[in-house]
Amino acid sequence: MTILTTRKDYEALPEGAPFELHDGVLVKQPSPRYGHQRLQAWIFAQLVAQFGTNGLVVAGPVDVLVDELTVLVPDLVVLPVVPDDDAQYVGVPVAVFEIASPSTRGRDREFKARRYLGLGVKEVWLIDGAERVIDIVTFDGARRAQGAQPAVSDVLPGFRLLPDELFAPASS
Repeated sequence: MTILTTRKDYEALPEGAPFELHDGVLVKQPSPRYGHQRLQAWIFAQLVAQFGTNGLVVAGPVDVLVDELTVLVPDLVVLPVVPDDDAQYVGVPVAVFEIASPSTRGRDREFKARRYLGLGVKEVWLIDGAERVIDIVTFDGARRAQGAQPAVSDVLPGFRLLPDELFAPASS
């Protein structure tokens, strides 16, 4: 007999515990590698430059409640409204950004993107530093940007990322 972990069990974990809840199964998230954190910081800076520090742009870890058996932790979110400071869950983001790691690439692309869209997220940005591509997944499908071709949001007015800039090596 399989015993499923619920949202209530998840909420009992210590704050900052490196887990997501996928269909009733706790999934451990390894600490991100430097390149992942560098990309997250760069994208966060671009989002804040575009939309300000009004609390709508949030860097993970933050909890997105999908249902009683699924809680996802995206790398970055853009929210439609600012949640209360003591909120466990941030509500349904307008856009979610997931930065692929070797251990999360498949999960981000298949399981998580599908769940975000089912929840009502308008765009799921999948950032893959190893492949040097940005995929924007929506209800209508996916579009890919690479090189000098910009990734352009349909739901975040004026927001775009240029893969050549994003994936440029860190300067020393």
